[in-house]
Amino acid sequence: MTPPRRVLVVEDESAQRMMYQKALTRMEFETVCVGSIEAARAALSAQSFSIGLLDLNLGVANGMDLFEEIRDRFPMMSVVIATGYGTFELARRSIHMDIVDFLTKPVSLGELETAMDRAWSRHVLVQTPVANLLPPQIQQETLHEDAAALDLSMQDDLNCERIERELIMEALRRSEDNRKIAAEMLGISERKLYYKLTEYRAK
Repeated sequence: MTPPRRVLVVEDESAQRMMYQKALTRMEFETVCVGSIEAARAALSAQSFSIGLLDLNLGVANGMDLFEEIRDRFPMMSVVIATGYGTFELARRSIHMDIVDFLTKPVSLGELETAMDRAWSRHVLVQTPVANLLPPQIQQETLHEDAAALDLSMQDDLNCERIERELIMEALRRSEDNRKIAAEMLGISERKLYYKLTEYRAK
């Protein structure tokens, strides 16, 4: 089932919220806009979201606290930060926490659309059942595998390694071998992607 194209916008400036609402509606996203962390928590409890668009400066509240909550409670959500008070340290923390994009206000419509497309692609990739990402021949092998004849701990290790590899190969295919885009889709750094590819070639 296709996940809902639903975005939670957390922005305390009413004019900015209105701009996001109109822009995201044109991009065919269902959008829920709130102006505080408390309202965001209520919205997250009421329905599911594919993407979060967060400001970090929410009056006396810290949007980074909400970001950390989302990462803990809703790991499948893609998160984009758009703030007028960005610092290198905030950007570094956000990237470490698996952010899709870090935008500095004023955000152009082009920047917003690019970030949301990237966030949606990553969410769909994460939501896609692993079996659907594997090549047909591997799917067939998996279906006819005699699991009872294998050592279960070894099987788990091999499956995790194979799944990781196939996800990386699929991301590269979808991005037409663009490593930067593939890394963003997977939510990892380009350096980690390069390391993994080097590791696979050595085997």
